[in-house]
Amino acid sequence: MTDDADKPVFHFTPQRNWMNDPNGLVYLDGVYHLFFQYNPDGNDWGNMSWGHATSTDLLSWAEQSLALPYTQDEQIFSGSIVVDHDNTTGFGQDGVVPLVAIYTRVTSNAVQAQALAFSLDRGMTWQKYHANPVLDRNSSAFRDPKVFRAADRHGRERWVMVAVEAEQRMLLVYSSHDLIMWAYESTFGPFGDEGVVWECPDLFALNLNGDPSHPRWVLVLSTNKVPDHDSAAFSFTGHFDGHVFVADDAETWRPLDYGRDFYAAVSFANTPDACRIILGWANNWQYAADAPTYPWRGAMTLPRQLELTETGITQNLPAVTEEALPAEPSQTYQADHLEGPVIFDAGRHYRFRLTCTLDDAAEVSVGLLSGAGMPAAVLHYAAGTHTLSFERTRSGRNEFHPRFAEVSSVRLPSSSSPSPSSSPQSLSQSLSHRLELDIFVDGCIIEVFANRGADTLTMQAFSAPDAREIVLSADGRAPIRARVELYDLTQITVANSRMLMLENVAGPPSE
Repeated sequence: MTDDADKPVFHFTPQRNWMNDPNGLVYLDGVYHLFFQYNPDGNDWGNMSWGHATSTDLLSWAEQSLALPYTQDEQIFSGSIVVDHDNTTGFGQDGVVPLVAIYTRVTSNAVQAQALAFSLDRGMTWQKYHANPVLDRNSSAFRDPKVFRAADRHGRERWVMVAVEAEQRMLLVYSSHDLIMWAYESTFGPFGDEGVVWECPDLFALNLNGDPSHPRWVLVLSTNKVPDHDSAAFSFTGHFDGHVFVADDAETWRPLDYGRDFYAAVSFANTPDACRIILGWANNWQYAADAPTYPWRGAMTLPRQLELTETGITQNLPAVTEEALPAEPSQTYQADHLEGPVIFDAGRHYRFRLTCTLDDAAEVSVGLLSGAGMPAAVLHYAAGTHTLSFERTRSGRNEFHPRFAEVSSVRLPSSSSPSPSSSPQSLSQSLSHRLELDIFVDGCIIEVFANRGADTLTMQAFSAPDAREIVLSADGRAPIRARVELYDLTQITVANSRMLMLENVAGPPSE
């Protein structure tokens, strides 16, 4: 049991009980809907149901009533939601466009099959399809359907589902004209490491460098090792013709995030301007059940808008989220020769933006959630190797699991160019490297966006309730020019109540 100092305020967490994968992410009538794996009866995994939360900016969330509760005969595993604009299912009534949930039902005999439910009041209440399941392989590991619209080889649009045979490491592709009758299309896999299960697939197009004439397809997969249960999320680029996905390089698994606590990431459907926004579960199956929080357990990551360049996927906050954040920093700091340590009284909910120019021999560290000089987490960058590491081994509360106190790292691409807002005359010619870190600390959740989202790290860190300092320091062997902007995010409050009703946000249902 911990003090609520660990609880985030701008990352969604339920008021109480267990939460894991995000499900059914969808945008409708000005509101983002987050459904999620939820245990309504306790803060351990079990009794899987769909919880529900809503937001207009992906930052402040209102927890709504339980959407799809488990029953004695059925648990509700992961899935997706689509807006059935053309009423292909026939579920719509009186011109109201239905939301349709496609989820994995798990029956008492452990069979996993795909089922439907629909809502005619913008996701507030749900009715299950009377002839469930709609797709059944008589399998104990066929799950996590993600459904979207895509054209076939003849240009005809229809529904496409990607789901996994988790233990066989296979992605299955199906198509349908009405979400009820499904036809098999193809299989992707198996390949990669054995001893893992595949989960939570997503498949979508991204325009290379934002150019609509150069679309590429991206497959997102989460993997969970067995029996160690060490989990992570990965991406592949490739081609999809509406029937078959072909990866550019099926043997190269590119992490979506280089921290230990990023899993089950999937994207929102029906977003404005077709932007691709994902959310993940900020946890790891290896120790999620032991995390020292009560009565809640589990948090979501910040939203991330994905863009594709020649060097890979970048992840940054969507514009709607950036606009909800403070525009002016509460503290600033600048040094032509950083030595340190420089200490900032930051609290436990903040944004810390660090820009450094440094040479090959320089190293810089940022201690987070520090109390009495002992940070619960340390970010360290070595310019000579371009390595950014995240360490949570020295202090903080890490005894609850033997594998929690480990180090994660990523080798950042070399960056020597000043940002457009910097004056070249202000940069010493001897400082050949540039590092930009955008760090969000929210209770026990830390997210790091490096070099404008080229790489990210998400980690949890559990500290003493009064650990509220940031410690910025350098090794002193080489000059480092540094600029800091600190933003207080304490006032961004997650609206964890059921008082924010949808009719007060978005008006009448879509027609």
